[in-house]
Amino acid sequence: MAPIGAITSVTIEVRTVFGNKRVTYGYITVGDGASTWPSGGLSLTAAQLGLKDVEVCLFAPKGVQYFYDHTNTMLDGYVCGTAGANQVQVAADGAVIASGEKIYFLAIGSGMA
Repeated sequence: MAPIGAITSVTIEVRTVFGNKRVTYGYITVGDGASTWPSGGLSLTAAQLGLKDVEVCLFAPKGVQYFYDHTNTMLDGYVCGTAGANQVQVAADGAVIASGEKIYFLAIGSGMA
């Protein structure tokens, strides 16, 4: 199977201000039910999240645990794996993502894009 090439869409449902921070909430759509999660993740810029820069980005739990890589501006994922007797986080490479999976996010940063 080939890896997913890009995020399908980013939908921002709410934009607000909290103190001097900008907050956006919405969902990212990925997956086609046949492609795997790419090694290194998928490009996800602050502008796509409706911000000038991202300080914190939280994702609702799914089969893959998603996180925002600030250094490389990427959405990446991990799954639970077993190393010996301990549960560990391993890269989600090879995990097949459901068709049209919605990954809900809450992003906090500065400025609106």
